[in-house]
Amino acid sequence: MPRQHERSGYLAETVLESSSGRHPARISDISAGGCYIDSIVEVNVGDEIAFDILGFENQGVRFTGTVAYHFAGMGFGVQYSNLTQEQLQFLKQFT
Repeated sequence: MPRQHERSGYLAETVLESSSGRHPARISDISAGGCYIDSIVEVNVGDEIAFDILGFENQGVRFTGTVAYHFAGMGFGVQYSNLTQEQLQFLKQFT
């Protein structure tokens, strides 16, 4: 299935919050529809997670999303959930 939004490279540390607790991770790319998170945390497709994304001026915005796919021991793709106008505006700086 082709992606709906073009990805941009983006490296930033974040903390994931999920049903298994809080875990450090790194975002390695980002788009208007989701992002890829480098992490060894065990997740399942469909899991809900929350995390902050830091913008270019170091302001952070909270996002929630659903795990869209998972590469065990490497990371996973997240599709954002219920984006607000503030979040959509924030994401424009990356695309």
